[in-house]
Amino acid sequence: MNYGRLAEHIYKRSVDKVVRDVSQNNKSFYDGAALGADCAILPSGFLSTQASASGRDESVAARAIFAASNNAFAASRGELKDAYAVLNIKAPGRWREIKVRRIMEQAACGAEQLGIPIMCADVSVLPCVSEPVAECVVSGRTNQGLPCGVGAGDDIVMTKWIGLEGTALIASGSFDVLRERYPADMIMEAEEFLGHFSVAAEAMAVAEAATAVKSGVCYMKAAREGGIFRALWELASDNGVGLVADLKDIPVRQETIEVCEFFDLNPYELLTGGSLLIVAARGADLAKRLNEMGINAAVIGKICEGNDRIVRNGEETRFLEPAKGDEIFRYYEIVNNVR
Repeated sequence: MNYGRLAEHIYKRSVDKVVRDVSQNNKSFYDGAALGADCAILPSGFLSTQASASGRDESVAARAIFAASNNAFAASRGELKDAYAVLNIKAPGRWREIKVRRIMEQAACGAEQLGIPIMCADVSVLPCVSEPVAECVVSGRTNQGLPCGVGAGDDIVMTKWIGLEGTALIASGSFDVLRERYPADMIMEAEEFLGHFSVAAEAMAVAEAATAVKSGVCYMKAAREGGIFRALWELASDNGVGLVADLKDIPVRQETIEVCEFFDLNPYELLTGGSLLIVAARGADLAKRLNEMGINAAVIGKICEGNDRIVRNGEETRFLEPAKGDEIFRYYEIVNNVR
């Protein structure tokens, strides 16, 4: 199996189906919950979401908190209340206490920035772990309820740029190697992409923009593992619709293009933490309002009839397929083989 999240067909066959088939006492709960989704909202308004992060960087726990909260803010369309985080870190035996302290400092700063307190934090040092893994669950309440449906003709708006999280990890992990080809200031700028991971501000801005321009925001999704291609696939799958996206309209930073070219990676399948996909009836108005607020946004496609998920690049057309992994794991394999 590929690294990262299980492929969709394997998850449905060996996780979702198993849990539902075995369940007797909890069957009604699973009929209402979103098993396997990034975020589940029950009719009571209770919301729960989870995310994980791995890597040698000291932002690993903060990235898990941001990713889980991004899912929660997107699902609640910015109306997240009484939220709290539960954090679990699995650490390798070679770690020293100072490493734990630095990682927790970044996690605490991230939680403070979001206004989401860390209710519980557990750190385990395990002999079977070679690289740190952080897992975060964010729970809270929302008045939004279950998302309303999307319809043909609705616009797909994307905030920020693709591949920010993956670019930052690559720039940080391979600074010296990249420095042989690119200017140091470009690589340092890429490392600073870590500062773009939270979508809390975007979620609040979307609520304001929707009211101001009556853009009809009906669905939001936080993009991350598997990149923008996976996010688009899941957007269509979640809503049972087709879509058409234009590659030239998808925002991408030059730093991302350069580091992906260096390691022969696909930037559209690279870890994209910090970006939102928003479906709105008046996407151009929404994107304009977000840009006026200082949040980069662009209309990248439309919802269409049927189930085809199409990406266009000039005269070329391709059909999206279920994600098979994330390019960040291919990067780790390349780096480890070199070493």
